[in-house]
Amino acid sequence: MFGARGNLRSRWPSSKRRPIKTRRWENSTISLRLPFIGQYKWYSCFPTTAKKSITYQPTMTAKLLLATILCLMGASALAADPILEGNYNVTAVCTAVKTGTQLGSIESCQDYYVCSSSGPVKNSCQAGYSYAYTKSGCYPSSQVDCYWGLSEPCSGKNGTWVPNTAVCGGYFYCDEGKSSAPKRCGSGQVFDASSKSCVWGSCNDNLVETEGTTLNTICDVVPPGIWFGDTQACDIWYTCQSTTTGIKQTSGTCPIKTPEFNPQTQICGYPSATVCSRVTGIPISDAGVSCATNGDTKPDVTVCGQYLQCVNKQWTKVACAFGYYWDVESSGCKLREAATPVDTCNRCQFAKQSFVNAVDSDNCRNYLFCPSSGQPTALTCPEEHFFNEDIQGCAPDSGLDTYVATHGACYGATVAGSSTDSDDSSTPEKVA
Repeated sequence: MFGARGNLRSRWPSSKRRPIKTRRWENSTISLRLPFIGQYKWYSCFPTTAKKSITYQPTMTAKLLLATILCLMGASALAADPILEGNYNVTAVCTAVKTGTQLGSIESCQDYYVCSSSGPVKNSCQAGYSYAYTKSGCYPSSQVDCYWGLSEPCSGKNGTWVPNTAVCGGYFYCDEGKSSAPKRCGSGQVFDASSKSCVWGSCNDNLVETEGTTLNTICDVVPPGIWFGDTQACDIWYTCQSTTTGIKQTSGTCPIKTPEFNPQTQICGYPSATVCSRVTGIPISDAGVSCATNGDTKPDVTVCGQYLQCVNKQWTKVACAFGYYWDVESSGCKLREAATPVDTCNRCQFAKQSFVNAVDSDNCRNYLFCPSSGQPTALTCPEEHFFNEDIQGCAPDSGLDTYVATHGACYGATVAGSSTDSDDSSTPEKVA
């Protein structure tokens, strides 16, 4: 059904192909990669007849809530009661990643989860070690930047900023090992722990507001460099990429000929009976189907002209009028040209030209080529130029201020690029 093995190479979920690493799977053996002082050990959940296996019997210790999500991974049903940490639905994320993937915890720097075929299995690093989710291993705590569950996140730090994990977009300024009064990034910004700065983006774009520990982005727990699926559409895939300004989430869509993304093989493939069983209609980043307050709204992270509204305590998709985008600054629908959409959505929607601005609050240099089908291509103007969608080309920076005033995609952009809005030393610099 899937054709020759050699053809699998062409179904990577992006144009950047890489050699396929294969592992021989025997019967129903599933390998779990568990961290141990920076190294990996492989265990088998089910013994095989071909070789002696070490049987790993997982124990689940997790917070069980009344919300019920029935998601399938392969042919196995996951636990009916999801494991939740604040607004982080561990169970839902596990349905969309490859079996054996390790996810970070937002309740403790020592804890992590291994996604098995039956759901997430909670594990802990030994005393004195913390879990580094970007490396999928346990390392000495002094070598790991982790702030989850710490009573004093500024301990041992001075003259820097650290996240306030109880508030989306929140942070503290560290002074001689002590935290300042809680602060929060400005409108349209979230705090990025890796760059220690406020970055462009809308708080809780794809996560439910909750009391207690708050996950800002799915890339705070999913390791970079892997592809994972979506629980709303089978053809959508995501990946977390390390950049100079932190770890960013990107997404793409499988081609028409191979329309189903398979987290187990990490590629797009032909339709099958089980690959799309993870699709439940529940957003992968949402803590659950419920919302707190009727009437609340938030952007759709992939569709610029759509948003989510809390109706009868359930998040419901609502479309803006044709030619309108959801504007994160006003929390309402605006004409496409004037709107500032969430930076993860595709601005090729409703576009009449081949080239459009990407959402860029830094210097308005980034833009997209919109093909007639498939995913857009990201491009950048040269130094001292910004992209002008009206003239379909790069223009001198001397006209940027005038352009920004009427084009929401470049809201906040300046010739100098990112700048601090305040002279207060306890306010981190905003970066793109």
